[in-house]
Amino acid sequence: MSLKYAAQRISANHYVLPRTGGMRTDAHAFFSEALYEATQESMWQQLAAGAAYEGVIGAYLMPDAHPGYGVPVGCVIVTEDTIIQAGSGYDISCGVLYMQVPGLGAEQVADWEKRRRWVSAVEERVATGVGSHRPRRMPRFSQRKADEILRYGAKAIGVDADLCERQYIPVAKDAELDSIERAYEKAALQLGSVGGGNHFIELQVDRDSGAVWVLSHCGSRGYGWQTANHFFYEGAELRGLPKNRREDSWLRVDEPLGKKYWAHHNSAANYAVANRHIIVEGVQQALRDVFAAEGQVYYEISHNLVQEETLVLPDGRAQRGFVHRKGATRAFPAGHPELMGTAWESTGHPCLVPGSMYHGAAILFAQPGAVASGFSVNHGSGRVLGRGAAKRQLEASHDQIDSEMRDIERVLGGVKVRGIVGNSLRTPLDECGHVYKDLDAVLAVLEEEGIAKVAHRLFPVANLKGTD
Repeated sequence: MSLKYAAQRISANHYVLPRTGGMRTDAHAFFSEALYEATQESMWQQLAAGAAYEGVIGAYLMPDAHPGYGVPVGCVIVTEDTIIQAGSGYDISCGVLYMQVPGLGAEQVADWEKRRRWVSAVEERVATGVGSHRPRRMPRFSQRKADEILRYGAKAIGVDADLCERQYIPVAKDAELDSIERAYEKAALQLGSVGGGNHFIELQVDRDSGAVWVLSHCGSRGYGWQTANHFFYEGAELRGLPKNRREDSWLRVDEPLGKKYWAHHNSAANYAVANRHIIVEGVQQALRDVFAAEGQVYYEISHNLVQEETLVLPDGRAQRGFVHRKGATRAFPAGHPELMGTAWESTGHPCLVPGSMYHGAAILFAQPGAVASGFSVNHGSGRVLGRGAAKRQLEASHDQIDSEMRDIERVLGGVKVRGIVGNSLRTPLDECGHVYKDLDAVLAVLEEEGIAKVAHRLFPVANLKGTD
């Protein structure tokens, strides 16, 4: 039976997969007709499996969704009293931080050579790529400071709570965070680094105003990956699953392993939040040196995370639950109970959405219709080609792709800016614009459904990719 074609279209961009098999709830998916037709059956199978876990009370797919590990990337699973480890995946609390650069506009960053110098200046202060190497001007952290960060996140480095989705998530006092040696040994060494894969730092310009922004996209590095990997194996053993199905494991919040995982998961989330804010200083120094400008942190948010939240249900009732956003971004509109007393109470908090190194990114604000999507939006534009397939299929087009990055001309805030400066000799094929969906098509789904509104559409002019 095809689950994709069992989904019922109830509005222009809203599909519902009715409960079937072991599903504990209907699943809601948000796609345009074209995006829906391009989806894979395997993703719908993963969605149904995600809705079948014990304790599930809600399941949602964002318009950038595609198959993942255990559950789709771009899904939201809500539970009452269970934790699905795949719901935050291997890169626990991967997310985005945005900085504004007041007084700096498109005209000041149009010069290719200045942007190249900025890329080099950031590389001197922020490590990119896999491993634990550190550029000569990158700060070092003691194990004691890393321990504080694991428990108190951005609070441990003095970051204002209004600049973060969560300043930190509490960790049980008796949690032995050094018990997973492979994770713990990486904590201090990798603080302030971007990592590999799709992680990056990007200088961007607002399409309409010409204002300059800087985006940092990274997660919990080796600490988070090793933590997740450890508990996937532990969870599989507890649930009686074979090792090759470890991503299907889940835990009860009140069982010993569940409590242990929750503490370590939260410590990885705290690490990721602090890591993104630590990177700010290296970016700041590069802005000062090259552009004589000073950036300001705008907001920081995760998109691979399990959080205990107040759930406002479609009928208006509120209850507590565990919201798993795997490749999805929290989207609280104005007046949401969790925003009371914060700087974002009357506007909703910003939703930070990176796209591709060619097609750019966006900053959104949730609208009242976000209740239909589990108060969530997409986390990007969504992949259409896996890494291996991209390298194989696009190899013959590598010269053309390099030319696209070098020669693209955009008018940003009335100023013509040519090319996107990178930190590698060649454009990484597995991260080029051709491997991602059309970001504007994805964003249009949210706007048409009244889920979120685009406040800033931003385009890259320089990119530092964490190449492997």
